[in-house]
Amino acid sequence: MNQNDEKVIWKVIIISPVNFVSEIEKLITITGGDYSPSITVFEIKDDLEIVLIEIYFDYKPDINILNTKISKTAYSFGIKSPPLKLEKIEDIDWVAASQKILKPIQAGMFYLYGQHDITSIPTNKISIQMEAAQAFGTGSHETTKGCLLAISGLKTKLNPKNALDLGCGSGVLAIAMAKIWNCNVVASDIDPIATDTSKENIILNGNSDILVITSDGFNNSTVGETGPYDLIVANILSGPLILLAPSIVNHLEKGGFLILSGLLREQQDAVIETYISLGMVIDKKYPILEWQTLVLKKSNH
Repeated sequence: MNQNDEKVIWKVIIISPVNFVSEIEKLITITGGDYSPSITVFEIKDDLEIVLIEIYFDYKPDINILNTKISKTAYSFGIKSPPLKLEKIEDIDWVAASQKILKPIQAGMFYLYGQHDITSIPTNKISIQMEAAQAFGTGSHETTKGCLLAISGLKTKLNPKNALDLGCGSGVLAIAMAKIWNCNVVASDIDPIATDTSKENIILNGNSDILVITSDGFNNSTVGETGPYDLIVANILSGPLILLAPSIVNHLEKGGFLILSGLLREQQDAVIETYISLGMVIDKKYPILEWQTLVLKKSNH
């Protein structure tokens, strides 16, 4: 083991409500700036409402700043702020530890992997490379997998000209659509850090023709003018999915498909009712643990 692989690592531990995990991940990513901490989410046995979050830093984070930011966001969600605990971990082989945490993901036609697993890529899968703190070890694993399964399931159902990854995060779903179909793909996110990350991953995976736009929903005119879209994927929270529903459906082509994720099973009824009221019909569901991914279709009329 190289001596440079051993260094002090700091770990922040948070017990969080399941539906608040995405917000914590976003805050941690923004706080990290150019450095992306490694985030891992663990289920808690016999409790589907809360999870254990472990965040690894290679520097000592300011726990007070983190606590303040998380507390303010929790207050805006009307929930109690989850407590934070900071631990120092010494003499860890961080490379080995990261590789142990960051397992490849197989979902439908796709295989997501890190550089350390580059020799294990199956020949019968479409491979997408994602590194630590971008696609692996996050609370969005189940929702990302659900979307990849949904995209795989639509392979033979449509041949889109335009596709949109709304709330693209790391850009993995935009990359998946670009790899599976020969079509124009737009990746948008409200967070400029997310769109910067998407651009890096798009270049890494050789899909540089994907258009990446920082936008709050469809507020950036380019997102709207590039449509209408034959396929829209929105892996965001249930609240924004309901709020953006009229705009999403309006920018979807007649007969087009919509993949919605980032919602708990208990939240799906409100989301489904909203989209059915706008003329959408349910095509398929992809439940994974407590998370739900929905596939809907817009009427041709």
